[in-house]
Amino acid sequence: MRIYQGVIEIRDLKSFLQKVPDGCIFIDADYVIDLKTVEFAVKKAIRSWENGKRISKNIAMETLLHFSGTRQINHAVKAGLKEGFNRIVVVDLNSCKKFLEMQGFRESEVLKIDQEKLKKIAQFYGISNEEIEITGWEKLNLLVREKIALFSVSK
Repeated sequence: MRIYQGVIEIRDLKSFLQKVPDGCIFIDADYVIDLKTVEFAVKKAIRSWENGKRISKNIAMETLLHFSGTRQINHAVKAGLKEGFNRIVVVDLNSCKKFLEMQGFRESEVLKIDQEKLKKIAQFYGISNEEIEITGWEKLNLLVREKIALFSVSK
């Protein structure tokens, strides 16, 4: 597994997604608190996939569902690609870097954290103000991983 971060412009999302090789997974950087959390979600998704406990038709969606901590595809795709400019984290399970480069992907540091992003992540995962008060913002990554772990147990 390789993880890249960078930017890409998507003009036609449906057409782009039809060309994406298996094992190339895109996560909107605005929902990524750290790369360890991405790795954690990917490993959970792969384990489910390999153990025959998958809930989706492909590993990319399985990963987005685990990353999002939900069975709701509509919610999970909020953390995926969109048409237009995307700041993304790419999980490469199958040598998709050449494909990315041919599509205009440029590696760059996109995981900048500020208070606005922390609030967006907490809202995305349904983490309450009370939970934040107990743990503090500096432990949000652990609360997110807990949501991912609970999703794996509950499905």
